[in-house]
Amino acid sequence: MIKGIKNLWKWKKVIWNDRWYDSYFLFKLLKFKLENMEYKFRKDGMHLNNGKDADKMKICILLLDRIIKDEYHDNIFRYHDKKWGEPELSWDEYDNENSILNITHKNVLTEGDKKQENKEFRILSKRESKMKQNDVNYLFRLFSKYILMWWD
Repeated sequence: MIKGIKNLWKWKKVIWNDRWYDSYFLFKLLKFKLENMEYKFRKDGMHLNNGKDADKMKICILLLDRIIKDEYHDNIFRYHDKKWGEPELSWDEYDNENSILNITHKNVLTEGDKKQENKEFRILSKRESKMKQNDVNYLFRLFSKYILMWWD
């Protein structure tokens, strides 16, 4: 009973802020659970490989940190934005119900620049998506390989 109350208290902030509609919240739950497990494995682990298991959990925690922070766009587009200028957004009314989003860059001066910037944007967008997916794939590969062995 006391242990259950302590668990409720420890998890209160995570559970209070949990939402059903985004993978972000699932990643937050996983990270919190793994942080607690890693700590306990390092402090109280009683099996032969508890340190190595804690190290594998730490890798998962670091991957979860990257996924949760979601800085892929900023990292990928840093030089693109430096080259072409920060994107500037404006809206044009199309009709009473619709509008058109315009994205411009101060260093896009010619039609050739516009085509080149669009080409680079598409390539970088694919790279951004691939980087995040690679982190998620690596995380779940580690889970798949080790999770059933992470118990004292």
